[in-house]
Amino acid sequence: MTDTTGQTDDAARVEHNKETFRRLQYEVIVGGRDELIEEIFSPEFRTLRAGLADLAAASGQASYPSAGSVYDRFRAGLAGMKQALGDQEREIVELHGTGDHLWARWDIRATHTGTFLGRPATGRTVTYTEVAFLRFDEDGRITEGWFLCDEFNLAAQLGAAS
Repeated sequence: MTDTTGQTDDAARVEHNKETFRRLQYEVIVGGRDELIEEIFSPEFRTLRAGLADLAAASGQASYPSAGSVYDRFRAGLAGMKQALGDQEREIVELHGTGDHLWARWDIRATHTGTFLGRPATGRTVTYTEVAFLRFDEDGRITEGWFLCDEFNLAAQLGAAS
């Protein structure tokens, strides 16, 4: 079956999922448009690994919030990340998908603007890579995610790794 543009349903779905991911990175995280969160995430969204939030929790800092709606938890986690690593720039390096699954790799450049990994703000620019494995629901919203980053490299840039 094809849609009106001649793409197969699967190809159209993958393109929609890629665009949703781009909106998350550029419009929500960098652009601050948190009103889009409900459009991007399913209310049943599950984080299977939270990347930086897991790293912060391992260092004794607050972890990814466990109370509230999916949307409240995401907003709280995003606020904490922006407080610690502000002025973010993101570049999607790879973005691949099939069906309801998407794989992404992107580079992040940020300023260490708040306490992170027990280290007070240094004002240093840090760079690191993150990857995600995502599953989308039938409405094209992210319903499951694994987020992994280059934690050791980031910790070393902040002087927290030895």
